[in-house]
Amino acid sequence: MSDADASGSADSRADAGPKTAILFPGQGSQTPGMGQAFYEAWSETRRRFDALSDAVDIDVPSLCFEADPETLASTEYTQPCVYTSGVATFAGLVDRFGIAPDFVAGHSLGHLGALSAADSLAPAAGIDLVRRRGDHMERAAQTGEDGAMIAVLTRDREVVEEANRFADGASIAAVNTDSQTVISGPASAVETAREFVEARTRARFAELDVGAAFHSASMRPAATAFADDLERTEFADATVPVVSDVTGGVYHGGDRAVAELEGQVVSTVDWRAVVETLRDRGVERFVELPPAGTLTGFVDSLCPDAETVALETPADAREVFAA
Repeated sequence: MSDADASGSADSRADAGPKTAILFPGQGSQTPGMGQAFYEAWSETRRRFDALSDAVDIDVPSLCFEADPETLASTEYTQPCVYTSGVATFAGLVDRFGIAPDFVAGHSLGHLGALSAADSLAPAAGIDLVRRRGDHMERAAQTGEDGAMIAVLTRDREVVEEANRFADGASIAAVNTDSQTVISGPASAVETAREFVEARTRARFAELDVGAAFHSASMRPAATAFADDLERTEFADATVPVVSDVTGGVYHGGDRAVAELEGQVVSTVDWRAVVETLRDRGVERFVELPPAGTLTGFVDSLCPDAETVALETPADAREVFAA
């Protein structure tokens, strides 16, 4: 599909209402009970949840609805649970309201959910990839020095970038807003970067409960192993334009998805670029699937005039899509 074709398709969908982007959250957004309200209310969501659970060797609904936060924070469980919650809820939205988004995007793990929603990646193949991705990352995290990730809240991003260069082994894992950057790497390097920032500017810090140094050089073994999985997976042309969370560019599935997903494991997630791209393409409404709240919060910071919807209950969906 060409860029011109994608633009025309998006414009035709937008005739029914404001241009809409569907957002898929990533690891760190998980919460006990995620997706449960939709599972109980919508038969298509329940069917998709159960089908995806059957495709892997874990009980995904039980983990999503009943697991404690510590269990859900384990990478091998977090990734299939977050993926399933988003993909199954999206299936319910399509079944109930016939929605056809103008764009899809995902943060890190959420990129796979976006590709599934865009019909580039079959849902069952998607959860298999997600499970393998989580396993590779878990193994990478268990080798070498303990990893850590911290969110740095400051508008002085030059200092954060300088700290990253100063602290050997530290990486910028994500640029989420103008004032939130995530640093990742070995725990000692992350602490060095934190001290560097504290000594030079006013900043607040929040440790992320993710259990590893994601989107850093520590994940290179995971990226190498995941590349083999990706090469064995078929990615069709997307029916909805996908926004890359690494480059901020718009693409349409196919072979490019392999390069996007492989590089993403060790690259910076540039969510700010995603939102800027969507805004520049005329998106007015940003809808985040469960476990929702994190990404719409970032959008609120970057585009305060945009409409943001964090889908937490079926009532939220009815309010937006049944009008």
